Amino acid sequence: MDNNTFLTTSDLALTQAADFFEETWPGADVDLIEGMLTVTLPTTQQYVINRHGVAQQIWVSSPFTGAHHFQGHQEKWECTRTQMELMDFLRNECRLYAA
Repeated sequence: MDNNTFLTTSDLALTQAADFFEETWPGADVDLIEGMLTVTLPTTQQYVINRHGVAQQIWVSSPFTGAHHFQGHQEKWECTRTQMELMDFLRNECRLYAA
């Protein structure tokens, strides 16, 4: 994908992820600034989700399951290891770990 498409689609995915955390995880501090989403949970654990321009991926650092990389495929962001879609991954994390 070209760089403009990557920036547009990754920005949309990061915005959707920010909205998800704000709506789903009570008490989380959600900050999205210039392609980097930081979510600090009430327990002070932290997600860092950002776009990686060179690899054209979205990288997720989860306080529960570690590092995950998501590659853009036909308007979806899929994990490079499991092929799980980004939002499905985040919903699963919330289901498993939200207090």
